[in-house]
Amino acid sequence: MCRILFLKWTNKQKAIDYIDAFYKAWYDDPHLQTAIKTLKIDKIKNQHLHGWWYLLVTKDSINTYLSGESFFNDENWFKNLKTQISNISGDFLLMSELRLTDEWHVSALNSHPFYISTFNWYDWWFFYNWLLDHEKLASIEWLDINNFKRKNGTTIMCHSITKELEKWANIKNALMKPKQALKSGYNLMCFINDNNGDYKAYLNAYSKEKLLENKDYVEYTKLIKKDDRDLFFAGSNAIWYYKNDEYNVMQNGEFLEFDIDFINEYYFNWYDEGIEMNI
Repeated sequence: MCRILFLKWTNKQKAIDYIDAFYKAWYDDPHLQTAIKTLKIDKIKNQHLHGWWYLLVTKDSINTYLSGESFFNDENWFKNLKTQISNISGDFLLMSELRLTDEWHVSALNSHPFYISTFNWYDWWFFYNWLLDHEKLASIEWLDINNFKRKNGTTIMCHSITKELEKWANIKNALMKPKQALKSGYNLMCFINDNNGDYKAYLNAYSKEKLLENKDYVEYTKLIKKDDRDLFFAGSNAIWYYKNDEYNVMQNGEFLEFDIDFINEYYFNWYDEGIEMNI
């Protein structure tokens, strides 16, 4: 039930405009109540108040912020994010999410992006939006659901994906493994440093076919995108109400891959540098 934002490239002012629209949509998402009724989770009465977070990648840093606190009470960090964007030199990648959960534990340590490192050298950060049958996925993965009382469905999803990556599965196939246990949809964002040393970002849009018959539900769940020469944007449809422009709708099942080739890396050899130690 979360809202997501994906930005890549160089235009900082456009990025800040999207960020402002994204957080305005938090206060007033016109399709939220319809989606709640469609999914029969009427106990949810308010806007996206179960935490917020982001991943910001630049040429020299990977910064994350995770909060179990409602954005309504955390505006200083929202301002801090925009300040960070303003001070960037060069390319950047931003993924952010506003959380509304239907159940389970809420805390900063149980917030996206989940960071996972596998034994075969994948490092990855994962955001997921929509409802999962976590008990079904736990059963598929032979996990005892009672061991996850202070976590949520995303914990089990990450376990499932990690198992596939550690079997050297194709990254897309690994990321799609949890689809077999969905209640509604699978909008995801992922940033991966793979075992070849390459950095990639992934974006997926998906809803179960039977739910696409409900037009109001589709308005809440669909992702929109806009590819300018200096900024690629994708995010929840509610952003359109606060940044009116011409957007394309991501098709159901559309999976996008991005090369993140702007991160500075170099090899350092202590001995080749001729450095002496006095001990």
